[in-house]
Amino acid sequence: MGAALLNQHRVVCPKPFTDLRQFRIVKTKGGIVHANKNKEAGASPKQYLPRSAEEVVDQALGACRRAYADGIRRQQLELLLPLIGATDLDDWPGGIRQQFKAASPMVEGLLKGLKKEDGLQGPLSSRVLDQGDAVGAWYGKDQGGPLAAVLFATSETLKQVREIAEKVGDGGLILLINPQWQSGNLVSDFGIGPWRRRAEDLVASFEDTYTLKQIRISGDNVRLLHTYPGGWQVYLAPDGQEPQLLTVLDQRPSYKDLQELLRETEGSSSGKTWVERIKSEFAFNRDSLDDYRK
Repeated sequence: MGAALLNQHRVVCPKPFTDLRQFRIVKTKGGIVHANKNKEAGASPKQYLPRSAEEVVDQALGACRRAYADGIRRQQLELLLPLIGATDLDDWPGGIRQQFKAASPMVEGLLKGLKKEDGLQGPLSSRVLDQGDAVGAWYGKDQGGPLAAVLFATSETLKQVREIAEKVGDGGLILLINPQWQSGNLVSDFGIGPWRRRAEDLVASFEDTYTLKQIRISGDNVRLLHTYPGGWQVYLAPDGQEPQLLTVLDQRPSYKDLQELLRETEGSSSGKTWVERIKSEFAFNRDSLDDYRK
């Protein structure tokens, strides 16, 4: 986690992603799901669910480049990380430090690609801003630009994020990658009054340019994908099954929005009655036990 030249690293995928390139539109209880108000949302650029860490980086890189070309100098990204060292009980037994090991090669691969853009060239060094929370930063000379990134930023490191962003300036590019606060829950993270408003203003200055996130909702695996300037794609991705594209939205859906969508989706766990859920869970446990005995 010390300083390192970017060209000494390559992106690796310790554990392959499920191949999610192919998907199908599914029907809700009321018909075909189609919540796209803007015909262009999600249509350009073409969006697909990556199957490896390398593809996540390539997809994110394209989104960052398009946003940078459109003048967006502060960008926020959420990268889905490849699992390393997962157990049956815990995907990340090593916590945030283990996640850092999975994320840092992806961040460095992304920065290496962005350094090829006009105006973003130059050497970068890395530094750990917070050992306990594994907050990392990449930047140029004197923490300035023209290119910088902060990984796993927390409310405690927001002051340093602000300093780096100000030194990068309007002409450079700074990436905020997988921040550790939750949107809408800034009171507990950033306090109240003017301190909260100042923190919220800084966070709001970063625009979502790439998101690939997995969310577990009432037994359903949901994947959320957004690549600038496309829409927000919502997939139902059951374990070991073909993913299903549920909808493409103009704005990021809330957790409640996703719950309501799943309740109206045929075949989802969220759409089942509590009796059906118990039966499904019993069948799953029985099959798992049978497989273990074999």
